[in-house]
Amino acid sequence: MEEENQLRLYSIVPLMQMAEKSSLDDSPSAVGAYNVNFYAQAEGILKGLSGTDAPGIIQASKGACKFQGGPDVIQYIVLEAMKNLGHEHPVAVHLDHGDETSAIECVDKGFSSVMIDASHLPDEENIAATNAIVEYAHPRGVSVEGEYGLLAGVEEDTEHAKSVYADPRFVPEFLERSGADALAIAYGTSHGPNKGRTDSLDTTIVRDSYQGLLKASMTLDKFLVGHGSSTVPAELVAGINALGGTLEGTSGVPGYKIKEAIEYGIRKVNIDTDLRLKITLAMRQFLADNPGVEKSSEALGMIKGVFDGTIPALDKHKKPIEPGMLVDPRSYLDPVKKNMPELLREDYHKCEDDAFIEAMELVSQGVAEHVADLNRMFGSAGLAR
Repeated sequence: MEEENQLRLYSIVPLMQMAEKSSLDDSPSAVGAYNVNFYAQAEGILKGLSGTDAPGIIQASKGACKFQGGPDVIQYIVLEAMKNLGHEHPVAVHLDHGDETSAIECVDKGFSSVMIDASHLPDEENIAATNAIVEYAHPRGVSVEGEYGLLAGVEEDTEHAKSVYADPRFVPEFLERSGADALAIAYGTSHGPNKGRTDSLDTTIVRDSYQGLLKASMTLDKFLVGHGSSTVPAELVAGINALGGTLEGTSGVPGYKIKEAIEYGIRKVNIDTDLRLKITLAMRQFLADNPGVEKSSEALGMIKGVFDGTIPALDKHKKPIEPGMLVDPRSYLDPVKKNMPELLREDYHKCEDDAFIEAMELVSQGVAEHVADLNRMFGSAGLAR
């Protein structure tokens, strides 16, 4: 990293320390952790962070790393966007829901933080697996997040039918013995756009877990994470459906519940589905507002073909997906990635496709607006001043 002052990546620890210190000062706060798949999305996240003077975590799943050809490409995308925007606030690049192999690879290829999700294992094995990554990552200056309990829903190649809640009494012990810097605890949230009943959320698990850390004087070094926390705004779903989508039964985590969890001790809030919806709406809207754009833009022609069903689309499990159910941008950006990968990895403003530039600007702006709104909800706006 030659431009050290401008392009430094932080571990997640100092970012969450900002949130914890603010919370101890009676201003409950958590850092937003936003998933990324391509350049315009990274640019939008950074704009949202900068516009609210917030620190932020930009995270990529194993699937996102594979989509772009490796974690080093994801790291490059984020750093390139930071450089082009002149971004100055603290940013971490974090692996979301990694396994041992992907966590080690991300440490070696420039991520500043990794997650090892061994929550499917018995507790003792989970601790041992998490500690093994800590032992590899910490000497290299990389922070580690673990997971305890099971979140319902689908996250990349991990799927659970229902949640298994964390035991608050065990949380301090898990963090102490594993050496992890942060722990995602299951308290009833779930992955994806269909989060079910809000009465399944038990934020007292967060409260009691945090109180245990407080008693052990661990809250400035060990942090609680809320996964599956997208709000899934109804207006985004309605907008997508008005433009050809067929999404049904969607639901998100209410804002008041997120705020309650933050007040009780969550210091990192994971957001993926919200950004997928925002990007999908922006792409459908642009194509609807610009009929015939595919004649002048090869890239948009491919994307339109996926939405129209003339180009087959696959979901994260490589199974066919109906065009109306498309939410994951990787599904409809895949033909572009295969044929013109630089359009999704480099600054799109430098390409010669004016229509594609306009579409990506719409995507970037939509992501920026939503990230800014969420930062205000999370109480992280202003923490980086």
